[in-house]
Amino acid sequence: MDNLTIIASKKNWIDTRSVETLKNITQFKGVKKVVGLPDLSIGFVPNGSAILTEDRIYPHLIGGDIGCGMSLFEVPLKAKKIKVSKFVKALSKIESLDDIDIDEPSLGYHLGTIGKGNHFAELHLVNEIKDYMLFKQLSLDENSLYTLVHSGSRAFGQIIFDKVAGQYNPNEGLSITQASSYLKEHDKAIIYAKKSRQQIAKRLLKAIKLESNLKYVSDTAHNSIEKTKDGLLHRKGATPTNKGAVIIAGSRGTLSYLVMPTDDTKKSNYSLAHGAGRKWERSSAEEKLKNHYTKDSLERTSIGSRVLCKDKKLLYEEAPQVYKNIDVVINDLVDAGLATVIATFKPILTYKE
Repeated sequence: MDNLTIIASKKNWIDTRSVETLKNITQFKGVKKVVGLPDLSIGFVPNGSAILTEDRIYPHLIGGDIGCGMSLFEVPLKAKKIKVSKFVKALSKIESLDDIDIDEPSLGYHLGTIGKGNHFAELHLVNEIKDYMLFKQLSLDENSLYTLVHSGSRAFGQIIFDKVAGQYNPNEGLSITQASSYLKEHDKAIIYAKKSRQQIAKRLLKAIKLESNLKYVSDTAHNSIEKTKDGLLHRKGATPTNKGAVIIAGSRGTLSYLVMPTDDTKKSNYSLAHGAGRKWERSSAEEKLKNHYTKDSLERTSIGSRVLCKDKKLLYEEAPQVYKNIDVVINDLVDAGLATVIATFKPILTYKE
């Protein structure tokens, strides 16, 4: 189909069901162009998709976790203070990051909480600088600690979506006028999710006794609707290319990549992958892994990082093995002329609830 583009090499793993879903979406009223990114994965609306419409709003294409995205923060401190075993011990003592008081006003609706699924808070170190000029332009320190948070608007965004869900034909969407109230609330959820990620990072650092100033390196919303010169861009699990340098997460047992979008990303609907992308569905992950991996073995990854997750089922559902190869995903973006790799980051600790 002329208005469907899948950006993926032959080395990539793309489920045909995801492609079929995107083909169906191309037939929606007012849809101009649909793009499947290299991290495309199975779903009612597949993560790793960017959908451009001429004048229609489709809230269900981005779902209830409006503003879900990632924030990467630099934490300036001396290397001798980075002691993973102490961090693990401190975090093992708490029931939830919710219990860590950072003395900031709460907006309710779970502000500053991680949530379940693929959401996390991680500590990273710079693994390798690939482009020193870009790295220095961002004023980053290769010896700093970095915090990566993946979360969204939680109940706040879900309430906004629930108000409009079922109020329109899913194949026809809403006009901008009909969606005016939804769009105003949508924009609030984007801001809410960003603030929440910042609070999560502060709580994580306080829990491990590393309270410090946070410097934003990257912040992007992966689930959003953006007005562009070409139309209305719906992103579902896709990273915008108009935010400067962006982080593309690995799978907790692999590296993450800081990249700079190139000047011309129109062919990808001005979007990049947001992570490795799931290879296996959540419902089948535990069954496939439980006879090969114990809970203890999943708490230590192949690259030596630690994983803290009290929910055993979630530990299996989110194991690195259920995700695609992040290196293939990144190479697909680079080969397509969409991004330049600035640096790779290595997780040392992943915290999930």
